[in-house]
Amino acid sequence: MQRFRRSVGLLCVVGMLVAALAMIVPVAAQDSSKTIIVTSLSDVNSLDPAIGYDTVSWPTESLVYRGLVTWDDDGKEVVPALAEKVDASKDGLKYTFTLRKGVKFSNGRAISADDVKYSFERLLNAKTASPGSFIFDLIAGAKDFIDGKATEISGIKVIDPMTVEFTLSRTEWTFLQRMATPFASIVAKEGVEAAGDQFGRQPLGAGPFVLKSWDSGVKLVFEKNPNYYREGYPKVDGVEVDVGVDPSVMVLRVESGEADTSLDFVAPADYPRISEDAALKDKLLLSPVPNVFYMAFNTREAPFNDVKVREALSMAVDRDRIVQLLNGRPLPANGLFPPNLSGDNPDLPALKYDPEGAKALLKEAGFADGMSTKIYASTDPADQSVVQAIAQDWEAVGVKTEIVALEFSQLLDIMYGSDPGQMPVLYISWFADYPDPSDFYQPLLQCKAANNTGGFCDEALDKQEAAAALIPPGDDRWKAYGALEEAINKDMPWAFVFYGRNFFYSSSRVKDLKPHPVFGLNFEIASLPEGEVFER
Repeated sequence: MQRFRRSVGLLCVVGMLVAALAMIVPVAAQDSSKTIIVTSLSDVNSLDPAIGYDTVSWPTESLVYRGLVTWDDDGKEVVPALAEKVDASKDGLKYTFTLRKGVKFSNGRAISADDVKYSFERLLNAKTASPGSFIFDLIAGAKDFIDGKATEISGIKVIDPMTVEFTLSRTEWTFLQRMATPFASIVAKEGVEAAGDQFGRQPLGAGPFVLKSWDSGVKLVFEKNPNYYREGYPKVDGVEVDVGVDPSVMVLRVESGEADTSLDFVAPADYPRISEDAALKDKLLLSPVPNVFYMAFNTREAPFNDVKVREALSMAVDRDRIVQLLNGRPLPANGLFPPNLSGDNPDLPALKYDPEGAKALLKEAGFADGMSTKIYASTDPADQSVVQAIAQDWEAVGVKTEIVALEFSQLLDIMYGSDPGQMPVLYISWFADYPDPSDFYQPLLQCKAANNTGGFCDEALDKQEAAAALIPPGDDRWKAYGALEEAINKDMPWAFVFYGRNFFYSSSRVKDLKPHPVFGLNFEIASLPEGEVFER
């Protein structure tokens, strides 16, 4: 996802998952003061799980939605959620989900297998224009449905009101991990139809909370869902998200008792002081999500359709200096896959910093007298410090560089709009949706991928990745993806910059708040002490 997800082990998905969660029972009301106060620099793009696909939307979507399966509280394995159990065929092509008895949407209506089929057909309907449709186009009949050649997805069959069967067009070893992403959330048809194009602001799901109010650019307020399927959860009455709060201001608010945590990571400037303070360092929560930060070139047209230009601008980036700017937290990137992801090629050499070599390549490409370009980036202070450093590096090799700073939601509008090519260069990041190298290549570099902002296309690489994806989890799969990573570097579709080590920050009054491999932070299991109230 754009700026988002995990470093836990892959699951063997051909076995049977056993039911792990209890049936729903009424939960006693708790003290109304038990609300977690969260900050965010950016407003939420959308609470429609078919649409929102970023590190602000996913954490907030997770408050109001659940799917058939989810990650466990420790973020280590996929477990049943709205489903009670799932049976997988030996060949990995068929998955049968049995719904939990008594499971309901937040409005109190019982969830049935028809709701599951509706949710996935809505997700994959071309009219929805979901950026996550690629994750589930492997369901048998999905491509015909997407192309308008079929009125339903043949691979999703309602067996009875409590049972739904998914048949895949190919073996996919990450299918259950994909089913644990917010895209696989079950939505209420009546909510979608009543809200129309405002469903992203009027969500109706089966998550631990419900949206009470949303003042754009100011605040979102969520309250406990009384119909949530897990007995005793959530452990707090609500979550408030204060929008427009700079990460450094967030730190001050947490330390002064005005906030509990943030959807944003601790800013690089604040990290040294906090990490070196014995009284504060335990409030840092390390995100486990594999990620890569990169400069995406618009390869559809000159000058970035020339690999020499792309390679030159990559060589011109002083990654070690950027790591220093970020107080030593990241690691310099040398390819698509981060080192905490299986499939990373440990033998890839570092991407060398060579300004003179960059000038020589630019000359070979016909730019002996230099060139000009624009870098689009978010207004996040850390992002701006990085792109300013890169702009200086590029200026030093004769590339006049203008920085265009936009709110993250504005960047997303361009990325998923009709003309992402208007951005010559985009500084962006990717956080894994699930812990497999396929989730870095398929959504970002496949020729027709929804998140392939730069329009890069190499059909030979696509075929190489498709072959790797068929190999079961294990050494052979990781070696195949390692070879793919090496091949990608020869094309240099992006300037890979760094792999982030990111930290959330938490107040001392919040207990059991854990980083999550999908949701950012797991607010479902977090708790607050009785009788402790913020002065708001």
